[in-house]
Amino acid sequence: MVQAKRKAKSEPLVRGEAVVRGVLAATLREVARAGYHGLRIEDVAALAGVNKTTVYRRWPTKQELVRDALLSIASDTFAVADSGSLREDLLAIARRIAARGAQAEYQGLFRLFVVEGDDPELAAIVRSLRANFEAVPRAVLEAAERRGEIAPGVDANLLFDVLGAALNRRLFFDRAPVDDAWLQRLVDLLLHGALARGPARAAG
Repeated sequence: MVQAKRKAKSEPLVRGEAVVRGVLAATLREVARAGYHGLRIEDVAALAGVNKTTVYRRWPTKQELVRDALLSIASDTFAVADSGSLREDLLAIARRIAARGAQAEYQGLFRLFVVEGDDPELAAIVRSLRANFEAVPRAVLEAAERRGEIAPGVDANLLFDVLGAALNRRLFFDRAPVDDAWLQRLVDLLLHGALARGPARAAG
């Protein structure tokens, strides 16, 4: 009997992937609406249709909950299928960022980081997310390098930082449309640069 009780305690306290997804989705909606400081576990639980103790058992702190919620969308956004082309890989990621950025919920998340970005807990979440995903751009560029698409030594993180910064500017500051033609121009500029090719460049 004692063994059975111990075994039960060792099992996950939040059962079911659907429950986890529901709580994380509710967290994203609430933190986009109320901000990090205004986020309340009770509101997340109510929106997800679960008891607040269900949330606390898996995520003892608000910081852990928000981190996992942001991690869930970052995983989807930066997943790369390795198309066999660096240009297509970058376009696939850019298209997912653009699609998410067009949604009101993710615009709320962007405002959150602009307004509350200097909060120590939120800054720690951002560092954690970056540490989790810094291998993604490196893997994309290493594959491209093996295919002979790019020169060795290209800074993968810088390339992805510039891609993200251009998209954020277009989506959240300029509030301009992001169509596929614009995304292709952006990716081509990142890959090929702005300098002229041929004799004029060599002379320079």
